[in-house]
Amino acid sequence: MFNHVTFWILSLLSFSAFSSNVGDISQQELLEANTNSVVIVDVRTPEEFQQGHVPNAINVPLSNIIDNPAILRISKEKPIVLYCRSGYRAGKAAEALQKNGHQNLRHLKGDMQAWLKAGLPVAK
Repeated sequence: MFNHVTFWILSLLSFSAFSSNVGDISQQELLEANTNSVVIVDVRTPEEFQQGHVPNAINVPLSNIIDNPAILRISKEKPIVLYCRSGYRAGKAAEALQKNGHQNLRHLKGDMQAWLKAGLPVAK
């Protein structure tokens, strides 16, 4: 019988297998990146984004990406760096974008929690 434990185990396994297809970018690498050569996407809610985000990031909430993964079609030529609060939503966004043909995706290592913990600049 398919129960909640089985569901969570399968979900974690599929997320782990998926996330290995998206490379991490460190905080330092992102700070040193030319902001014209990369698109930084915060997939948190607009309210979370307004409280503080990585400088030069745009806010495209996960729900928007899932509903319309083509929303970032103009960015297919540039690497896209995804982040959220802790990583789960960024992984789901990457999955939706990969299904839509995005190949050059990166995940900000540690997401916003690590960015804040490191005392890095925050835009509001």
